[in-house]
Amino acid sequence: MNTSLASRSGFGRRAARGVPETAAPLADETPLSPLYRLRPGELWRAMQRQPASFWLLNAYLFFEYVRPQVIYDSIKGWPLASWAIYSCLAALFLEGHKLRRWSLADTGLVVYSIIILASTLTAWSPAASRAGYNLWFSWMVIYWMITTLVNSESRFLLFLLWYFLLNAKMSQHGVRGFIEAGGSFRSWGATGGPGWFRNSGEFGIEMTIFVPMAVFFVLALRRYWTRRTFWVVMFLPVSGLISIIATSSRGAQLAIAAVGLWFILKSPHRIRALVIASVSAGALFVLLPEGQKQRFTEMGTDKTSLSRLTYWADAREMMSQYPVLGIGYNNWIPYYRTYYNADGELPHNIFYQAGAELGFTGLVGFIGLIIITLIINYRTRKLASELPDGGRFALNMAHGLDGALIGFLVSGYFVTVLYYPFFWINLAFTVALHNSTRNEIARHALRTQPPPLTRLGTRPALPGAVRSHAP
Repeated sequence: MNTSLASRSGFGRRAARGVPETAAPLADETPLSPLYRLRPGELWRAMQRQPASFWLLNAYLFFEYVRPQVIYDSIKGWPLASWAIYSCLAALFLEGHKLRRWSLADTGLVVYSIIILASTLTAWSPAASRAGYNLWFSWMVIYWMITTLVNSESRFLLFLLWYFLLNAKMSQHGVRGFIEAGGSFRSWGATGGPGWFRNSGEFGIEMTIFVPMAVFFVLALRRYWTRRTFWVVMFLPVSGLISIIATSSRGAQLAIAAVGLWFILKSPHRIRALVIASVSAGALFVLLPEGQKQRFTEMGTDKTSLSRLTYWADAREMMSQYPVLGIGYNNWIPYYRTYYNADGELPHNIFYQAGAELGFTGLVGFIGLIIITLIINYRTRKLASELPDGGRFALNMAHGLDGALIGFLVSGYFVTVLYYPFFWINLAFTVALHNSTRNEIARHALRTQPPPLTRLGTRPALPGAVRSHAP
């Protein structure tokens, strides 16, 4: 199908026509069109058809992102996320899932895991490295579960909607806090759920990942929606943008600006994209509190900036002293507090964290995984053109995952979040989307190919077809 990028991505004229009052049938309907319309009944029926392992995977994401086991005293301390992982693994084996197709990302993760293990052998404190294995290898298990179970476009859509819902729970809290503060500057900023997002900077990073994914989700499916559905879904990116302002995180705000610039460069209609981005940036600038604007004028000279510059200089010194495998995985805190500053913190930079702890070998391995993510999304967009509707959903979500990666990389340049869920969940989404698109193409081929000829050279009657008695 030779559909142009503009028409398939939603940047073209079709996307600019507005949202209909009612979602009328489209000329290029697909078997997934009922789900694309986001009608609760259809989504619930689709969810009911999923196996127990898929339900448990969604349960894990809930316990990891919302953390009710930290909020409510009645279940405080219960390892609910771990129970969900173990139960999901057991269900996977009991359901007899086959090994999926090997991915380029799998190779990259194996290589990175080998680097982590090798760094333990030469680590300043091998015990500290081993103490961090649980975190690293838990991400590998979760990555494998997501990429194994989310293997069709319908499952990808359901899993993505659940991910959006969990983020919307946090973003509405950010919006509410911003409104309650009257839009004024708060030094501590808005935060997300307990755990990975309890800090305003980390919450801001999650929002910079969430917003581009939500924007391209709207571009992909808006033509299927009624006007009411459109405005309900638009709450996702809008609340995410307001939450980024509410965090008071300069890193997150710089990251979303970088995503906006990428959006302009990515669009085939750059003038239109520039106008949209300029209007959005102007609105956000108006909403930005004066105290936050002042913080930007102090960048590079204030106490926070100077401490980061010190950590980065110390990280470069470690990389020069231990260039091959670094000081050892998970060794920054004990090493830094022994030789540099007894009250020192983490390096506040994902690249320096990888380089200092794993040497240039680990830094190259991490950059390799970034490149692999971009390659897989590019391949997904190429594959999507073989689907009946030009693969609008897969193509747009591959763009959205690229934007999410950019948001993470820019904001992660100022925070120590290399082994937080941000990058690894994004990579799992990337591989799952690619596999889902490939499987959807195979299913479409089976649906459209003619039935095989019988011995007499005739085709078998289709179920329910009227047989002809003509000679």
